Amino acid sequence: MTRVVDKIQVKNIFTQLFKRIKVKKKIYEPVIDKLIETSLRGVDSHGIRLMPHYIRATITGRINPDPDFRFKKTASSTMVMDADHTYGITAGVRAMGEVIKMARKSGVGIVVVKNSSHFGAAGIYGLMAAKKNMIGYAFTNVDSLAVPYGGKERFLGTNAFCFSAPMASEDPFCLDMATTTISWNKLMMYRKQNKSIEPGWAVDRDGNQTTNPYQAAALTHFGKYKGFGVALMIEMMTSLMTGMPYGPNVPQMFPVNKNKRYLSHFFMAINIKKFQPISIYKKRMRQIAADLRKISSAKGFENVMIAGDPEKRIYKERVKKGIPWTPETHNDFRDLLKELDLRIKL
Repeated sequence: MTRVVDKIQVKNIFTQLFKRIKVKKKIYEPVIDKLIETSLRGVDSHGIRLMPHYIRATITGRINPDPDFRFKKTASSTMVMDADHTYGITAGVRAMGEVIKMARKSGVGIVVVKNSSHFGAAGIYGLMAAKKNMIGYAFTNVDSLAVPYGGKERFLGTNAFCFSAPMASEDPFCLDMATTTISWNKLMMYRKQNKSIEPGWAVDRDGNQTTNPYQAAALTHFGKYKGFGVALMIEMMTSLMTGMPYGPNVPQMFPVNKNKRYLSHFFMAINIKKFQPISIYKKRMRQIAADLRKISSAKGFENVMIAGDPEKRIYKERVKKGIPWTPETHNDFRDLLKELDLRIKL
């Protein structure tokens, strides 16, 4: 039975886990905060359920718990960051922080990251910029999980991206999505819950569509060739910009082993003040959202929403009521605690 847990309780559990494996606070704190924030926003596939994976990846040696971040400034508003194979979330937060600093001065900031690992939800980083009154972009490549349009062999990954912008009187606009119809982490959730997936989401080993999550061997890109094209664009902005592996050459996320991931990310912020007064921009963002939301809804729809609206609704509920703690999540953490010989009440 699914119950809810307070974010403070979750943070305490996560903190004890990281302390057990001797990770420094400055390294693990961003991971904890952003996973909790992601779950509060309702993006459960990339929220607190990922913590056991990150802990096990640290234990195996895949993730470096004590990284030596290296930043190479290549121009007034561009930089390359070597994440030293640490938590992708920690690296991403550091990178976006540098991006925002550069954008304040020159109007735009770009950091590409190499030698990284899974960076969680792309929305984490776009929202960081938007909350500083900037437009934020975040791209990442991952291992080969999807078939290209017209093919039946896996090549590119889900290659997620985010675009976020500030709005007046409400939280920022946030478009956060994979270039596949669903993320692989969401497919894993369907497997654990023994639920069928929708037609068109995935194909089996022969390239045929399947609704059985256990038979799914690869995902499909959204919009057929369009999503495939966007995924390829993101690969060009990440692995090709950093010299990292692409597509089938990227080590897989599962199963967890000692192999480094060599993932790469792209972060950009645009300082709106260099183009428009920020107050005017934010008011117009609010107005375009209002104009869209008041459009008459089609049959079967309650109302028109823009990207980020469902997450805003869920966030308001979960901040008050708590984060869902499913039986699957409970079992994952229970098993992890046993492995670490750590006694914590779940």
